[in-house]
Amino acid sequence: MTAGATDLYTKAPDAAVLTQAPAVDGLNAKIDALGSSGTFDEGYRWTARAGLFLHGVGSQEMNTYDVNAELLSPRLVLETDQRWRYFVPRLHLGGSTNLSGRTSFAYTGLVWNVPVFTNAFFEGFIGPAIHNGSLPGTPTMAGLGCPYLFHLGISPGYHFTQNLSAVFTLEHLSNGKQLLDTNCGTNVVTPFSNGNQGLNNYGLRIGYSF
Repeated sequence: MTAGATDLYTKAPDAAVLTQAPAVDGLNAKIDALGSSGTFDEGYRWTARAGLFLHGVGSQEMNTYDVNAELLSPRLVLETDQRWRYFVPRLHLGGSTNLSGRTSFAYTGLVWNVPVFTNAFFEGFIGPAIHNGSLPGTPTMAGLGCPYLFHLGISPGYHFTQNLSAVFTLEHLSNGKQLLDTNCGTNVVTPFSNGNQGLNNYGLRIGYSF
């Protein structure tokens, strides 16, 4: 086993030691303890991510790319029963800029991060987004219908080290008209949109936890 792997799977410290340790040392010990079960949980740390997305798959905006950057907080409640920690979400704040002048957007929301096995993990997220795209649609722009959208998706990921990870993200933006009967006054049927066209983006990002 390499030195990095040894650091990753440190034996869980005694509970009394965790109780007496200073705040920073206690947090580091908790992170190491979570690695002792064969999985690593980044949910107790901040994470910054950046990467590239294939934009607007299946829409007028397809065959273009987004540059994305995102920051995730630690779980909103750090001191919780270990059996329930995966139900406690993290916050994320990010944005994607389209490199071809199509729809760019910013978003926030809740992220649930769950270690799966060894260094692998899985995330689900949902929240609001704001964009600079078209509402009725054009020959080259998706008709997003509303200025504010739902932003949701999933991200399987893998930890290379305690700090470095990669995630493959599938995200969807939509005003929710078909599912929730959303009516924002502008999500109407046009020659270029059914009032709820949405965007599907697929991307790869590198993350750093600290």
